[in-house]
Amino acid sequence: MPVIRTRLRGVVERTEHRFLAFAVLISVLGLLTAFSGWAALDLRQERAADAAERRAVLTASALDVYRAMADADAHSLNAVLVNPERSSPLRQRFRDDVSDTTEALHISSSRSAGTGDDAAYTQVWLLSRMLPLYTRLVEIGWTESDAGNPVGISYLSNASSLVRTKILPLAEQLHAAQTDAVVRAQRDAGAVPWLPLLSGVATLVALVAAQVSVTRRTRRRVNPGLALATALTCVALLGGGIVIGFVAARGAVGERELSIVGPLAEARNLGREADEAEARILIFPKAGDVSELDETFTGIEERVTAAGGDEVALAAVRAWREHDQALLGRVRGDVDAGPPVFTELVKLIIDPVPGSADTFGGQLDARLTALIDEHRAVATDSAGSARATLANWDAVVLALLLAAVVSAVLGLGVRIREYYT
Repeated sequence: MPVIRTRLRGVVERTEHRFLAFAVLISVLGLLTAFSGWAALDLRQERAADAAERRAVLTASALDVYRAMADADAHSLNAVLVNPERSSPLRQRFRDDVSDTTEALHISSSRSAGTGDDAAYTQVWLLSRMLPLYTRLVEIGWTESDAGNPVGISYLSNASSLVRTKILPLAEQLHAAQTDAVVRAQRDAGAVPWLPLLSGVATLVALVAAQVSVTRRTRRRVNPGLALATALTCVALLGGGIVIGFVAARGAVGERELSIVGPLAEARNLGREADEAEARILIFPKAGDVSELDETFTGIEERVTAAGGDEVALAAVRAWREHDQALLGRVRGDVDAGPPVFTELVKLIIDPVPGSADTFGGQLDARLTALIDEHRAVATDSAGSARATLANWDAVVLALLLAAVVSAVLGLGVRIREYYT
């Protein structure tokens, strides 16, 4: 009898210790999964918010700055090609462009300050510093030109050079950097959280092993606490996985749309540069202007094609290019083009397309802007939906897994206490 009691006591102790070991193991793995999952989802919420609320706005603002400043440069030059009556609305459009740029820079400044991105903040600051100088050069150039002083053209030339060599490249750099930042943030938001995933799987394995052990040792088929803990852990892992998968899918959509916006934005930028180039060729021409304008048209076609080849945009740029052959031919002095009469050349640049209220450049710009807005809206919606999907899931996962740990410990605790009663 003493031998039997000793053996029974050994079985009891081993069973008790086994259940206690499972309780500790499940608690450690469950808490690791709970807090690492909470941290991972919280980080992904932050990255999704960064993409949706800050980086996307900075990207859009940089595009707005580029377009407005290129537009302003074209209007500032076109304003000296026409009579005072036609010059007034062009000068007003220039001032409207400057106002739009100021507003876009104000938005960029507030958003860049919240990103912790010193490079973006510096770029926005530099753009803000150069804008008053550019505006002053243009206004002085107009005043001097109205007075018949040749120095006015020099001021306008310096202003145009400032835009083309400083402001526009800086705005383009800001846009490219923020586009990359949006893509990185969306990828981070949809990245697989490996630590909570692996520890979660290990927790499930421990729960199943504990249930099997309880069944064998106690002859009870189901331990309610362990069963509930297993269900809660599965819900947390599957729910978190589905959310991350959806966020990754939305990020892929946003990245695809931004990859289309990029070439379209470059095409629109080149279009505004071509608009400026037409006026520069007449006001302060230099060697290579004609070939540069021709290359600009080629660049526009290439980028529109790279973005999917929108037929309306391609037709617009080809019509504009064909229209400008008269201008380019007369500037080159082609025999068939006739003498380069200044007033006729001005009409080629300023006058709208027959049957339309806009120029060839304006029609292309309008089409490209519509395409950019369309794709950018999809990208923005993708970032916003990813952020909304992630909202509060960190707290949900934490609560589910903590409840699973408590349930498992209570379930095993009942079996452990049986050996003390």
